[in-house]
Parts: sequence; C-alpha cells; structure tokens
Amino acid sequence: MNTRSSPAKLFLAIAIICSSIQLGMADNATHETSAKNVILLIGDGMGFPQLTLARIDKAGGNVTQYGSVELFMDGMEQTGMVKTSSANSLVTDSAPASSAMATGEKTNNGVISQNSAAIQGKRDGENLTTILEMAEDSGLSTGLITTTRITHATPAAFYAHVDNRDNESEIADQLFASGVEVILGGGLQYFTGENDTDPLGNYGKRGDERALLNEFESQGYALVYNGSSFQKIDSNTTDRLLGLFDSSHMQYDLERLSGEERDPSLAEMTSKAISILSRNPKGFFLMVEGGRIDHAGHERNISKNVADTLAFDEAVKVATDFASLNNDTLVIVTADHECGGLVLQPENLDVYEAGGINPLFASGTTKTQGPRYDFITEMEEATHTAVDVPIMASGPGAEKVSKGVIDNTRIFEIMKEAFGF
Repeated sequence: MNTRSSPAKLFLAIAIICSSIQLGMADNATHETSAKNVILLIGDGMGFPQLTLARIDKAGGNVTQYGSVELFMDGMEQTGMVKTSSANSLVTDSAPASSAMATGEKTNNGVISQNSAAIQGKRDGENLTTILEMAEDSGLSTGLITTTRITHATPAAFYAHVDNRDNESEIADQLFASGVEVILGGGLQYFTGENDTDPLGNYGKRGDERALLNEFESQGYALVYNGSSFQKIDSNTTDRLLGLFDSSHMQYDLERLSGEERDPSLAEMTSKAISILSRNPKGFFLMVEGGRIDHAGHERNISKNVADTLAFDEAVKVATDFASLNNDTLVIVTADHECGGLVLQPENLDVYEAGGINPLFASGTTKTQGPRYDFITEMEEATHTAVDVPIMASGPGAEKVSKGVIDNTRIFEIMKEAFGF
C-alpha cells in the first residue's frame, strides 16, 4: 500500500496550515492594536526645547552627565512630531488644539469642541463628539486632571461645547452633566455662587447663585479641597471624586513644594485617578494636563517652566509604570503647542565652551529694519508659537504616532482606533 499523500491532499494540508497561521497573526494583530485603557498626557506649552532644558536641569547643567540623562517620557516606545495649527491660525491657542485631539476636527481659536462654523464669542457651531464622551457612552470610566482650572481650555475640550473658552461658568455646568468620574485640578470659583465664598474663602465668579459643589456631592462625589484630605481618599471604596485645590489655577510646582499645606502633585493625582478608574472592568480614559508649563512660558519664568515640566514627567512615569503591568493600556504624551519660543543659547555668545546655557523666551518680539535685524521685545508676556511639538507613545497602537509628522487631529483617531470605537 502506498502511504505517501497524494498531491491534492498535500496541497490541502498546506492550505489549512497557512490559513491557521494567518488567523493566528490576525488575532495577534487585533490584540496588539486594541486597548482597554487610554491615558493621554498633555504638557501645555511643552515643545522640544522645554524637554531639552528639563534634561539639562536634571543633569545639573553638567555636559558630561547630560549625555546619559533621560526624562521618563524619553523611554517610551515610539516618538514623532505633531503639527498644531487651528482652523483659522497657524498659531493656535489651547482651545482648538485640545479640541482637535479630543474630537479629530479642526476648529477656530477660542472655541471648545464645536466645528469651524463657530466664531469665538459670536456664533455657535455644531457640537463635536469627544473621545471622553465616546468612552462614557461605552461604559468606560473617565477622568480629567490638570494643574489649571478644571474649566480651562485643555480639560474643557474633552467634555464641553462652547463658542468661547472664557465661558467658564457654562463649562462648569457641562462638566457636571458629563458624568466624568474623577475630576482633579483647580477652579473652585466657577463652582461657587457669585455671592458665596468657596471652601478656601474666596468669592465665586459664576455670575449666578448655582452651588455646583452641593450638586456634585448629591450625585455621590467625594469632595476634597486640600492635599491632606486628598491623601485620605480610599481608592478602593471611592467611585466618584471631585478634588478642586485652588480657587483659580493650582500652584506652580515650586510654590507647591514650599507651602505648608501642600496641594497634591500631578503625579499623585494621576496615581489616585488610575487606582479609582482601573476598577472598572471595561476600562477607562484619562486625560492629564501639565497646564502651568504654558503659564511659566508666558511669564518668561525659566525656573517655574523647568520645575513644572519635570513634575509633568513624574506623572508620565506613573502612567507608564501602570501600563508596564497592563499591556492593554495605550499611553500618549504630547503638547497642544509650544509657548514662549524658548531659545537655549550659549551663556557666552563668543566662546561656546566658556560656560553653560542662557535660556530665554524669545517670542513676543519684533524685528526692525536696518543694516542687520534688531529685535525689540514688544510684549511683557511671551506668546505661543507655531512650531511642531513632540509626541511619544507606548502600548497598543503606539506605532501610529511615529509616522514622521502627524496632524493633531490624528491623535483622536489613534485613541479611537485603539479603543475600537
């Protein structure tokens, strides 16, 4: 009897094996590109020079040590660059930049998550669905963290829809309606009636008498207003948390560290939020903003800018440490725009080797005609700039950020694709 397989049977066997291999590869590809959790960290105003300066500071200004110094975000799997223009300007503000990341569409300066038909303070546009709203609708938990007011442009873009970023009372109302489970930042003044004082003793700025803090509490939120109360929150038993630690923006990190009653750090807030949100078996979406990097750039304050960039990097470490133990978590780190036109020029302009660096914020200057251009500082505050900003990512779908230069609207698509929405 001939025991050898016939050519037809052999061909069939090879086809079955190939088909099985292809199915296995498809299953692996699905696993590699799907995420249960997405953490988006935004360094407001954080461009490439801000990262370089933070590394130099971490190295103590020592050129020998500098080569081996890394930020935590430097160790992420993929890197790229992001274009930041808005629908009506090459130089964006935080409102349309964050709206682009939150919704995948361009809008005009000053507008929060409405389409480009909206004109700041003059005309509403069509409301755009945000990645946070998609997550809530899908049964995921959501969280927002910032060192600015929680009603400020960057966090607002993920839950609010207004034609003017300055309508912060209306934005606070929309936050209450959003269902976000963990909310941490500043901005008590927009949760307190105009004739009332907030828990820190300052008058509200709402323009009406609505007591939003009471309404949040009635919906089961644990409310905290200082670092010691925050530390006592039990992540295992807390389902909803509202922590507002200042009447306006939270302190710069240098100020926070010198205070008697310390606000929680951005890293501590990130850790607490992840502990609460990760209890949802369906997953979570979390946005973390290092918002005062931008403010220090506007102020032309080098020490505050560096300290808040490094504090933001500590929050990145918390997120990536969690993701390293949960390979179904996509972590993205980026910026909405650069602020200040930070220049890392030599301390000695004639002999580079004679010293370190003398960083300065160069935007807000104009050039005058002459034999050579002279530059005059016109504005006390530095401005945003149009330069590309960094993006880093690790986890399912991270490779999609490393396509050379991407538009900021692509960040929404990457998160949406990772979630499978």
